[in-house]
Formats: sequence, C-alpha cells, structure tokens
Amino acid sequence: MNERQSHEERLAVWADRTLKQLPARPAPATLAPRILAQIARQSNLAWYQKPWMNWPRHFQLLSALVFAGVVGSMYAFLLPALGSVQPPVNTSEWVEPVSTTVSVLSVLGNAAVAVLKNTQGWVLATGLGILACLYLSCIGLGTACWRIMSNTR
Repeated sequence: MNERQSHEERLAVWADRTLKQLPARPAPATLAPRILAQIARQSNLAWYQKPWMNWPRHFQLLSALVFAGVVGSMYAFLLPALGSVQPPVNTSEWVEPVSTTVSVLSVLGNAAVAVLKNTQGWVLATGLGILACLYLSCIGLGTACWRIMSNTR
C-alpha cells in the first residue's frame, strides 16, 4: 500500500509540475463584461424567477404545502374516480406489438450467440483487434487535432 501511495504521490507531483509549466491562455476581452452583465441580470430577477432554492423560506414552505395539497387532492379525488372508468383501449391491442418486438429481439439475440459460439477464435480476436486499432486511431487523431488547434503561436 505504501508503494502505491508513493507512486500516486509521485504521479500527483509530476502532474502538478507539468500543468504549472503550461502557458497561461489569455481570456477573451469580452469575457469579463459578459460575466458581469449576466451577474447583474441574475441579481435583478424577481424572487419567483430565481431557482427554487434561492426563494425566501416562507415562499418555499408555501409552495411545498401547495404542491402537497395538489398531489393529495389528486390522490383523494381522482384516484377513486379512475378506478371506475374503463380504459378506452383494449390492453391486448398495445401489449401485442410489445410482445412481438420482445420475441424478435430474443430471436436475434439467440442468433448472435449461436454465431459467436460457432466462429473460430481467431476471427473474433481479429475483429476485436481491428476495432481496438480503429478506436485508438480515433483517439490519436483527435489528440493530434486538439494539439494543432490549441497551439498558440
């Protein structure tokens, strides 16, 4: 465990030193005015236009009580009424397409498992190797593009 901690500490020191060596990127000249304008807009909002957690406590309590009252009245009045109403659609009409989709996906999954069981090991390893190479080349190209785009001259 001490070896791991010392390795992690060395890695942290190295990362800190490397990051501190990076040149500072200047902020756009329009950034500070935009941020100050946004702060001014946010501070001038009415209490009900701000996030709920920034409302005054008595309005938070009142809104929570109103919400609880609405949910309670829906539960008390609408739920018993819904029990006596018959659904306008036969449930078998919407269950049938779902069961058909599930059965088709099950057959496709079983076919995929059968194909994978019958393939040679080298075919699967080759396919996975190709996929790994493609993935790593995408990562490498993305890194190269990022380095080119972020290089300050």
